[in-house]
Amino acid sequence: MIRILLVDDHALFREGLARLLGNVPDLQIAGQCSTVEEALLLMSKNCYDLVLLDYELGDRRGNEVVAAARERQFAGKILVVTVGVTRAELRQLMNQGASGVFLKNNPPETLERAIVAVANGETWIDPKYLASPSEGGPSELARRARFTERDRIVLRGVFEGLANKEIAERLHVSESAIKASLQQLFGKTGVRTRSQLVRVALEHYRRELL
Repeated sequence: MIRILLVDDHALFREGLARLLGNVPDLQIAGQCSTVEEALLLMSKNCYDLVLLDYELGDRRGNEVVAAARERQFAGKILVVTVGVTRAELRQLMNQGASGVFLKNNPPETLERAIVAVANGETWIDPKYLASPSEGGPSELARRARFTERDRIVLRGVFEGLANKEIAERLHVSESAIKASLQQLFGKTGVRTRSQLVRVALEHYRRELL
């Protein structure tokens, strides 16, 4: 059962979404709220697996929730559900620890797939953000990603074709830690799979990884 917290300041949308998702097997609407303060208070209890977070919360922004939640060691996933964000806002959200961005104009069944994917540790980014605005090629998100030294070591391992276990041995960490690092790389580069990450490494970071 995936326990969900809904955070949206539009009551009609929030309650409609709660009824919709409440009828989906294995999904439980465990809480609802409309403000940044309420969201952080509920998330402090760490009893939610996933937060569906609107980006526009009155005169506040959802990235405040994402940043504060990670600082406070919130263990669940955060999927931003919004009418739209800029590419700069998307980069900020992913770097702060969001697991993806879902646009509200998508059908309900797509949201269900996104929820399950994010709950399982995957990254979900709407396809409109994965292509360059001008040419439909490599994403702007990937080109401007900022990596930590650990990110670079993991990315180098992916580029070399190493398995997660082999990368973990190189870094002297657990395999689960490498899986978490890969999810962060997926978010920073705007990809969803390891093969896409390899392509990004080849296209944008090959010189610095060799």
